[in-house]
Amino acid sequence: MGESITFLHSSDWQLGMMRRFLGPDGQARWGQARLDAVARIGDVAQQTGAAFVVVTGDVFEHNQVERQTILRACEALKRIPVPVVLLPGNHDALEPGSLWTSSQWLAHAPEHVTVLTETTPFPILPGVEIVGAPWRSRRPLSDPAAPGYADLTPDPGVVRILLAHGQLTSLSGGMSDVPTIDQAALEAAVADGRLQYVGLGDRHSTTRVTDRIWFSGTQEVTSPEEDAPGNVLRVTIAGDAIDVEPVRVGAWHMVDHRVELFDEESITALEDWFAELPDKERTYVRLAGDGSLSLPLLARLDSMIDAQGEVFASVERWAKFWTVRPAPDTADLESLQLSGPARAAMEELRQALAGGDETAGAALSLMHRLARDAG
Repeated sequence: MGESITFLHSSDWQLGMMRRFLGPDGQARWGQARLDAVARIGDVAQQTGAAFVVVTGDVFEHNQVERQTILRACEALKRIPVPVVLLPGNHDALEPGSLWTSSQWLAHAPEHVTVLTETTPFPILPGVEIVGAPWRSRRPLSDPAAPGYADLTPDPGVVRILLAHGQLTSLSGGMSDVPTIDQAALEAAVADGRLQYVGLGDRHSTTRVTDRIWFSGTQEVTSPEEDAPGNVLRVTIAGDAIDVEPVRVGAWHMVDHRVELFDEESITALEDWFAELPDKERTYVRLAGDGSLSLPLLARLDSMIDAQGEVFASVERWAKFWTVRPAPDTADLESLQLSGPARAAMEELRQALAGGDETAGAALSLMHRLARDAG
C-alpha cells in the first residue's frame, strides 16, 4: 500500500426531496441546487485529482421519485469525470420496486456509474477495493454495516474502502428505531488491517468519528439542525497515512434565529439582522420569538416578515417557539375608528383577550393591520 490514492466521499444526496416550507418557487430552486452541488463534486474531483467518487447511501429521496428526477440525476452524474460508486441506503433500498432496477435508471445511468448491489469486493483500481453493505429493506434486522466486512481478512497489498449507511450506536443516543452500526467493531476492522477507510452515510452533518471513519454529510443542507452540511470529503491514503479534508460544495443556508420582541428597537434590530444575511435567495430562516407588542408594532412586524419572505427563499415563524403576544391598549384600538358591526366585533375580541384568549389578540392585530392598510 505504498502508492497514494485520492478519492471523494459524499452521501445523502436525497434527490427528489421536498421541503414544503420553501413554497413552490423556493422548492424548485432548492431542488436544482441539490443537483448543482452534485455537479460541483465533479469540479472538486478534477481540482483534487480524485480517482473516483463514492456515495454512501440515500442518493434518492425514495424509490418512487419522478422520472424527471432520475433523468436529471443521470445528467448531473455525467458531469463527474471519474468513476462513481453508489450505495443504496434506507431511502433507496434494494427492495421490490427499487428504482435501481427500474427501466428509467437502467436506460439512462452513465456507464461510469456503478451501483453496489452485493457485498462482494469491487476492484475500482489495481490494489484498491470497495466493499459495500447495501440496504435491502428500510428495516434491517441487524448491524447494517457488518455484511460489508464481516468475512474479510487482512490483505497488505490492497487498500479497502468500506461504504456503509446508518447511525453509529455511539452517536444515536439510543433513539434509533432500526439496528445501529457497531463503532467498536468498525475500529477493530481498521486496526487489524481489514479496512483502510470507512465512509458512512445517514448523518447529514460532516462528522469525524476517527481519522479513518467519517460521515461525509449531505451535499446540500436539508434542515436548520444540521451543523456542518454541504461538504464532500477529499480522502488521500498514502501507505499508513491518511488525510481527510471537507470541501464545500453546497450553496444554501438554513438558519434558526431567536428574538425577544417588546418594542420598536427590537423590531429594528431584527430588520438589521435580516439585512446583513448574505445569499438571501438561497437562505431559509426559521424564527423563534417571544415577547409582547402593541398592535401597530405587531402589524409592522407582520408586514416586515412577509416582505422578507419575498426576498429570502422562505421566512417562517417557528410555531413551536413563536409566542409573540399582542398587547393592545385603548389608544391602539380607538385608532381603528371602527363603527357598526366592525366595532362590535372589536369590542367582543377585546373582551375575549382580557379573558385570556390569545387568539383574540391575533385577530385584533389582523384587524388593526387591515384597517391601517385600507386607510
